[in-house]
Amino acid sequence: MADESDNSSFESRLSKVLDPIREAFEGVPTDLSGEQKLVGASNNTWVSWLIILTFWIVWGVALMIGGLAIFLALNLAGISQGLAISVSGLLIYIILSPLILLFIHVDGSLDRIKEMLKFGSTKRALILLLGIPIVVTIIDLVFTVVYGITWIGIFGEPSTNTDLGTSWESDTVDIALLFLSVAIVTPIVEELMFRGYILDAINRKHSDWTAIIWSSILFGLIHIDPFVGGQAFMGGIIYGWIRVRTGSLLPSIAGHMMWNMLALMLTYL
Repeated sequence: MADESDNSSFESRLSKVLDPIREAFEGVPTDLSGEQKLVGASNNTWVSWLIILTFWIVWGVALMIGGLAIFLALNLAGISQGLAISVSGLLIYIILSPLILLFIHVDGSLDRIKEMLKFGSTKRALILLLGIPIVVTIIDLVFTVVYGITWIGIFGEPSTNTDLGTSWESDTVDIALLFLSVAIVTPIVEELMFRGYILDAINRKHSDWTAIIWSSILFGLIHIDPFVGGQAFMGGIIYGWIRVRTGSLLPSIAGHMMWNMLALMLTYL
């Protein structure tokens, strides 16, 4: 009898621990069957891919050309290189946010995106915004270390430019704007584009893993640099899987923020 009582007590305590985690994974339904299959701009698979790739190219070109134009304008105005990099990155991502919403409006569901951004209960919000992202960041860090060692063993030291024109010796405003640009705004906008729009758009015609892998490939390619692109691809796989499993964009956004913040502190500053 005592053993049964102890088992019952243990199961009760375990249930209290696991219930909030189960709740976190009961967000937006991830199954895109039925009604969700009809929200895209086309029912034809190759037309859907043409739309996705066109939007991806338009967004990528606008990001690069727009960011460069703003940077050059700020530089010509006499603003320091570091501050110009931070402000141009911040502004171009803010400017491009409505473009992503337009993509989703044309070839997706804004209502679904709203659902994926809901916090729910306090416990669920803490798990989505803190618990899962911390675990994801640790896993991503382990994968990145292995990836870095493998890359060096095959190709040698990566030639990635880590100079953003700002260091720990820079003005507080410069550092704050860099963190705001890279660790806050960039993750929100990129997750909205790649795990919000692109992943769902592919998932309407293909399996979860096909959508995760292809959205991660497109995410990696947008980073241009081969070494960084590989890191982004791995991160995209992890963020994409979490997005599909939880039905929420919140953990991938928070995890992306943590990763970029870690990268800034350890590599770029």
